[in-house]
Amino acid sequence: MSLTGFVESWRNEGLARDTYSTASTSNYAVILELLRNLECEGETNKLPLAGNQKILRNFRLTDEDISVICKVLGGTKITYINLSYNRIRDYGAECLAECLKDRNCVIQHLDLLYNDIGPAGATVLSEALQLNNSLEVLLLDGNKVEQDGSMQVASMLQVNDTVTVLGMANTHLTTDCVIAFATVLRANQTLLKIDLSNPLLHSQQEDSTHHIAQMLEVNKCLKELKLQKHGITDSGAEMLCTLLQRNHSLMTLDISCNQLSRDGAGHIADMLRINHHLTELNISFNRIEDAGIETISQVLAEANFTLIKLSICSNSIGDKGLCKLASVLKRNQNTLKVLYIWGNRMGEPTCDAFFELLQSGALKQECTDVCPYVVDGVNYLARIDN
Repeated sequence: MSLTGFVESWRNEGLARDTYSTASTSNYAVILELLRNLECEGETNKLPLAGNQKILRNFRLTDEDISVICKVLGGTKITYINLSYNRIRDYGAECLAECLKDRNCVIQHLDLLYNDIGPAGATVLSEALQLNNSLEVLLLDGNKVEQDGSMQVASMLQVNDTVTVLGMANTHLTTDCVIAFATVLRANQTLLKIDLSNPLLHSQQEDSTHHIAQMLEVNKCLKELKLQKHGITDSGAEMLCTLLQRNHSLMTLDISCNQLSRDGAGHIADMLRINHHLTELNISFNRIEDAGIETISQVLAEANFTLIKLSICSNSIGDKGLCKLASVLKRNQNTLKVLYIWGNRMGEPTCDAFFELLQSGALKQECTDVCPYVVDGVNYLARIDN
């Protein structure tokens, strides 16, 4: 049964409306309208019920809604469920866990971003995923699952061999939690992407960074790693980049919003000189300055021809560093195609250099976050969303 069958079941008064309390009847009508729209659009196996949609903005889903949805969900062929930005708590997570335990479950993508799921909800979901063999994407970012819940998710990865994408950003991870994930990923050979951004780290010793670096030395399958707001210093960057030189799988690394300076950029440059597998690097919102980006630019010009996307926003970089980077993009043999620079000190030399890059086609307008314009014969750059 696809979405059409789901809509038919939802229309069933005995299963849906009569299950609702009087206070939630309006949610039933809103969800039915949304499902009808999806049906008209030809969607067959998706259930996008994100609470930040205009139609649901004033009718965020609650545990009661999820309870009914899960009853209707049984026996369907829906593979994609987006329940982000709602008001789902632990009971709602329990209902979803029961669906995941069903041997006939075909759900592959479960988005629970920014709900109100706590440690108990994360625990039941993790227990269900030890039995489930269909789910590939689990996004729990923004739920306060804390240490107990996060530890259960990490333990699940020791058993589960189908989850390939895991979002755990802004979930109140502690140092022990980050270390647990790093430890599990030394042996896990199925997870391809993980987001561990913004943990609650109270130590200045960078123990978690050390364990992540050791994991990257031996992990052979992880493709994408996000470590925003980990408090990574130049010393931590040295550990991370030294062991990344031996990694042959990671393609995307996000270490934005940390504490890197020009020395940290030097360690990144040393890594890029040897690592030719990384294709996307985000080091925005650090403080690498001109000296840092000049070092990286030199490596991109001489030794690294695999990096495709680079983000260096808000790094206290001036004209000298930005013009050096612009000169790298002019070289035909360089593979760097996507570049984000907004938030740095962009004077007239930088504006002229990037105006020339964009005019010549060396940098495509859709591949950067700045757009040139001219006032009284002087070039300027404006920020655009790309």
